[in-house]
Amino acid sequence: MSDKSRALLRASCTTSTWKQYEAAFKKFELFCNNVKHDPRNPNINIIVSFLTELFEKGSSYTTINTARSALSTILGHVEGLAIGSHPLIMRLLKGVSRLRPPTCKYDTVWDPQLVLSYIPTMGENNVLSLRDLGAKLAALMALCSGQRVQTLASIKTPEIHFRTDGVIINISNRLKTSKPGSGTSLSFPRYGDKNLCLVNTLEEYLLRTTCLKQHDSLFTQSKLPHKPACSQTISKWLKEILHKSGVSIQEFSSHSFRHASTSKALKVGVSVDTIFQAAGWSNNSKMFARFYNKPITDSFQFANAILSSNR
Repeated sequence: MSDKSRALLRASCTTSTWKQYEAAFKKFELFCNNVKHDPRNPNINIIVSFLTELFEKGSSYTTINTARSALSTILGHVEGLAIGSHPLIMRLLKGVSRLRPPTCKYDTVWDPQLVLSYIPTMGENNVLSLRDLGAKLAALMALCSGQRVQTLASIKTPEIHFRTDGVIINISNRLKTSKPGSGTSLSFPRYGDKNLCLVNTLEEYLLRTTCLKQHDSLFTQSKLPHKPACSQTISKWLKEILHKSGVSIQEFSSHSFRHASTSKALKVGVSVDTIFQAAGWSNNSKMFARFYNKPITDSFQFANAILSSNR
């Protein structure tokens, strides 16, 4: 594959997806080396054998399907067909899904009220350390949007537009849930309780960070040289907030904010359409029903419902 083709393929994926694809393709290259076959020119039997080996080693359906997608993206057509459309591959994945179906990461999820009750105890925004202020802002954004950490890490300051009743953030970067040619828009209202007001927290954070950084990313590392805070850094902040709120970080990851907020929104009466729009799912998506809805339009409805659920 030429460097130009590789660059085009990489541009078609998000950074996190491409990293997954590269890791999967390295496994395929190792497999091909072991069976003395050219990984750049495989036949369908080699691909079937590789995916079967992943299954035999205990890989989940999601891992195997990601590997299939990686090979399809990087190798293109094999024997005149797209890898994912080949009858043998389709039958193999169907068998894997029956023998080892995708499972939900959580059976239940924590109540957002735990975090919303902890945040006011942190103190006023103007007395918080830069790190704590950033963690508080990230937690409120994660809860009030239902979005992934990747979304928060992608926010740029020029894309933030304040209004009298709240703030609108238009994210131009392509995200995992973005469609080609479309961006992602987040809406957050001003809230009566200053300690829980995301807009108030955002204003303070921008005031404190504008003169410190040499980049336009919203979230910045609290230590010199104040580089952009990546998804891993923001995830660490969210896990600290969870831990201090009394939620087990051995059981729940930073991604559980997405589960908790969307499940809570449905419970307090937010429509499914509004939840899908806020969290970035398509109208016919089955992700929420299968993996996120756990026991526990006004553009501001989603965020208002989460904040008001603390009463």
